[in-house]
Amino acid sequence: MAIQPPLTHCHVCLAPLRWEASGEPVRCHCGLEATIFVYPALQRSSSAGAGEAIQSEGESACFAHPGKRAVGACDKCGRFMCALCRIEWGDSVLCPACVGAAEKRTDLLVRSRTMYDTMALAVASFSLLLFYLSIFTTPFSLWLAIRSLRKPGSLTPRPRWRAWLAIFLSLAQLIGWTWLIVYAVLRAGARRV
Repeated sequence: MAIQPPLTHCHVCLAPLRWEASGEPVRCHCGLEATIFVYPALQRSSSAGAGEAIQSEGESACFAHPGKRAVGACDKCGRFMCALCRIEWGDSVLCPACVGAAEKRTDLLVRSRTMYDTMALAVASFSLLLFYLSIFTTPFSLWLAIRSLRKPGSLTPRPRWRAWLAIFLSLAQLIGWTWLIVYAVLRAGARRV
């Protein structure tokens, strides 16, 4: 597997430089000549066994496991990692410490989600049993169902039929209440005449 040389930057003009595996000095357009040292772990593929021991004196060691061979560097902090510590996180490879820091800032490690569709269906179904309470619970059920369509669903993929059924039941109850109120008003008006 050929390693694509990563970009590094000139510390004078910040122009992008590409290192060469040959170890020859790299010349920037500003005139700076730099030698970039490449550790063997950056040129090695990550196919090494899990926690392989260091074989020779010049090999890089893992930051967390000093006796293990490094298979790469963390994209965020640059620490060398063995195959045990290497974690693919989105498009980058991170060490466990950087994953712990990323967990606090992102929602990539969501452990639970509120299932609004199940709640909406439960409230709409409960409203059918106690009809007189449905005038209060039906709008809440409709709000929960619509919210469930806008929020991320369950951690495990499942169809959205619960939300649609809750919307249907809520709308049916709202139509029923509207018809009942209009009928009562018209009937009361007909008695006065």
